[in-house]
Amino acid sequence: MKKLTQREKLLIYILGCFLIGFFSLYFVMLPSYSSYQVVRDQATEARFTQESMVMAIDSIPSTMQARDDATTNLASLKGPFQPKLTNEGLDKLLTQLCLDYSLSPKVLAIESNALAGVETFTAYIPDQQASASVGTESTTTDSISTEDITAAAKEVVNSSNETTETTSSESTDSEASGDGAETWTGVVSMELAGTQTNFYRLLDAVAARPDMVITAFAIAPEATTTAGTTATTVPQLNGGNISISVTFTVYMMEK
Repeated sequence: MKKLTQREKLLIYILGCFLIGFFSLYFVMLPSYSSYQVVRDQATEARFTQESMVMAIDSIPSTMQARDDATTNLASLKGPFQPKLTNEGLDKLLTQLCLDYSLSPKVLAIESNALAGVETFTAYIPDQQASASVGTESTTTDSISTEDITAAAKEVVNSSNETTETTSSESTDSEASGDGAETWTGVVSMELAGTQTNFYRLLDAVAARPDMVITAFAIAPEATTTAGTTATTVPQLNGGNISISVTFTVYMMEK
């Protein structure tokens, strides 16, 4: 067997060192570095999670305060509205409201009492304002009879009723569709007896309330029966009963 020279021994030694270094790098250093990167990423993620949790814990008092403020604000907004009422509750509410303004309910019909969309209303602005022309007529007191006065008064009442119906239809046409919000809504139709003055007081009172609106109404002379005959009286602002048909819409909320 030939003896290895010094140069061959040196080459084998260098090759062995290279192989040892290569396998050490491939099987030891690279896996260790990969594990180090994984651990470092996990540590970074854990540090970020810890910081997020600390921030969340620090913000708990302000979050609870904001929640309490929102709850208080919601309760104050719900305060003026009626709780969810049954049909009997709607009957009592509107009957007492009318009696408070000296209006006698004769008929009450509940059209609906269920969850419904909330409609929004916009003011009606006509394209052209009608200008009223005032004419003068020369008449004498002697030529005016009682029948003429009665006929003129009835004509004024009929004209007032037509104007009311026209205004109601225009208000209905000008309603805008709701934005998707829903709440418990009761629609009640009533027939009342009383004076125009008291009814106007009722209109003002309902207009000041956020929990209900009057969507339609009509007034007409009240027919009175005396000794088998029916006489129609002309409604007066300061006296005389009239027949009133009115529709209430009551908005209710869960409390």
